[in-house]
Amino acid sequence: MKKILIIQSRARPEMLHAEQGEYTRAIGSAAHTDFISSLNESLEWNTPPHMLAGYDAVMLGGSGEFDFDGGRSVDDSARITSSHIVARIRPLILYILEKDIPLLGICYGHQIISEVLGVPVLHDASQKKVGTFPVALTDAGKSDAIFSDLPEIFMAQYGHKDSVSALPPGAVVLAESAQCRFSALRYGNHVYTTQFHPELTQKDIAWKLQNSPGYLPQGVSVESIAKPSIEASSIIPKFIERIVKE
Repeated sequence: MKKILIIQSRARPEMLHAEQGEYTRAIGSAAHTDFISSLNESLEWNTPPHMLAGYDAVMLGGSGEFDFDGGRSVDDSARITSSHIVARIRPLILYILEKDIPLLGICYGHQIISEVLGVPVLHDASQKKVGTFPVALTDAGKSDAIFSDLPEIFMAQYGHKDSVSALPPGAVVLAESAQCRFSALRYGNHVYTTQFHPELTQKDIAWKLQNSPGYLPQGVSVESIAKPSIEASSIIPKFIERIVKE
């Protein structure tokens, strides 16, 4: 069975455990998973071959606690922690990109790749989204190994305050929307990132928005913005079947 290393960037225990459950459900019996934290300074971040020994793929999860910008002051602890995370795992990300090792970066994970490649992640009110939104495939997405058999427009779960400010070097845009220019990217043949959350269902995003301060807009009910996202939920299984098992 294939083995996937999932790197989490969460400090709140309830969010850490919820995310583990979401990935475990999304992956099912398709692969074995191990979870580690990007906050753990004792791991072998500077020796990627040792860290990845025995693993066939990596997933970079989201974070509702840390921001690269978030509209916070530069000395805010959430921004400082994000800078430390990027510095810590940079050797691993650069190694993965160089070797084209299967990776799926989601939301904060999508942003980490951009920051590692020198493209800032900025607070952009015009692209900030919480809830379920339509995503459109680009021409590249329509011919991609994972995205090609998705509908041209599909629904996906979002929860982010920051956005990638420009197309990172080497990236190809697979999906976009009016409120999220870089909804899904591919680097090389095996590295994928999404600003949206394919691991989340309608029920998941509703619970997370209710339990993540600063995300749910004031006066807006969760029920009005959380909708089904069946097609997006197929992305993780397809990543394992078509990329990890290639």
